[in-house]
Amino acid sequence: MSETTTTPTPPTPPASATGAPATDRRTLARVCAAVLLGSALEWYDYFLYGAAAALVFGQVFFPSASASTSLLLSLATFGVGFVARPIGAMVFGHIGDRYGRRPALIATLMLMGLATTAMALIPSHAAIGMAAPLLLVVMRLLQGMGSGAEYSGASVYAVEYAPPGRRGLFGSFSAAGVYLGLVLSSGALLLTTSLTSEAQFASWGWRLPFLASLLLVFLGLWIRLRLEETPAFEEVTDDAEPAKAPLLTLVRTQWRSLLLVMGLVAAPLSFSHLYQVFALSYMADAGYDRQTGSAGLLIAGLVVMVTAPLAGIASDRFGRRPVLIAGALYAIAFAFPFFWLVDTGLPAFAMLALALAQGGSVGIMFGVQGVILSELFTTASRYSGAAVSREFAAIVFGGFAPLVAVSLAAAGGGASWPVGIYVVVLASITLVAAVLAPETSRGDLAD
Repeated sequence: MSETTTTPTPPTPPASATGAPATDRRTLARVCAAVLLGSALEWYDYFLYGAAAALVFGQVFFPSASASTSLLLSLATFGVGFVARPIGAMVFGHIGDRYGRRPALIATLMLMGLATTAMALIPSHAAIGMAAPLLLVVMRLLQGMGSGAEYSGASVYAVEYAPPGRRGLFGSFSAAGVYLGLVLSSGALLLTTSLTSEAQFASWGWRLPFLASLLLVFLGLWIRLRLEETPAFEEVTDDAEPAKAPLLTLVRTQWRSLLLVMGLVAAPLSFSHLYQVFALSYMADAGYDRQTGSAGLLIAGLVVMVTAPLAGIASDRFGRRPVLIAGALYAIAFAFPFFWLVDTGLPAFAMLALALAQGGSVGIMFGVQGVILSELFTTASRYSGAAVSREFAAIVFGGFAPLVAVSLAAAGGGASWPVGIYVVVLASITLVAAVLAPETSRGDLAD
């Protein structure tokens, strides 16, 4: 009897968290670099606007007999950008869920980057009158639309590529990229303010970092054009035609997740802008020079670039909920010590306050935010779910946080305790949402 020869079957590559074959290390490295650098270049623009709004836009675009009125008007334009973010989230979320994550990420980069570059070319109020602030608001709205799906889209892209057991780490790269953008923008401001006088900075110096944004956009575009579509999206579209209206499906079937995410991101969204925009104006009123604030933000950004990935790693090991709860409790505990350190009048203590506030409360919660945004929604509507829930929360909690803080401080006669209470309330909202949230770290992303 003859023997039957069988051909050995090659081993099946291990499956990823989405059920797709594992991705090779070179591709994973490219994904991480693209998400980190892309988010950094995108958010360089956004943080630059926030800093300029606190430091110089009041006198350039909103001159008034009252310095506080000029500052309030300037910070209001910072909040206006958040009104456009949900629109961008819906538009680019639809593109990301229907046509792919890659084209959506390329589009957000171009829109926001070009709008930021155009801001550098707007004449002052003294030159063209009311047309100047109007043009600034229009560019801010376009910038907000691009930002409305950037962070969430980058997080979704990274998480959908992540190997098993490392979704938290990969989801944290977008957060680290955000603060790399803060480091770049703070460095640009620090360099510019160091090389120019106050009069020169107010006249033309502030425009240089905005013009540099164009070079950063070209670099970011080159990086993102080399991206491939995520295996998770391709798997879903191979099985079925993408929904014609992913957002409607999302609202009908996953509205609980939408509300839950809004609570989870309330504190980190608010604090990231509160400590980066309001803190600059508060430190200026306390007598610190501009270099101290810029250097403090630079150091704080470097700290978050470390703590955010560590938080992602911790969430892979211990779960998402415990890490979020720890970050919220830290924020509550540090709400008042932040102002005590700043009020000492010592530059080293002021910079330490920024580093501890950002690196602790913001770094921990932001580090877990990206993976939570992805895991609470199904693949077919994940981009829309992550972007829309986060950006509607940005309107409610984030964009106007600096304006609320300035108003509270003014109502308290310049005292910081009303702002401290505001910080505690915001952190408590995220704490309650984290307690109510399901633990998603052990589930299959495809489910």
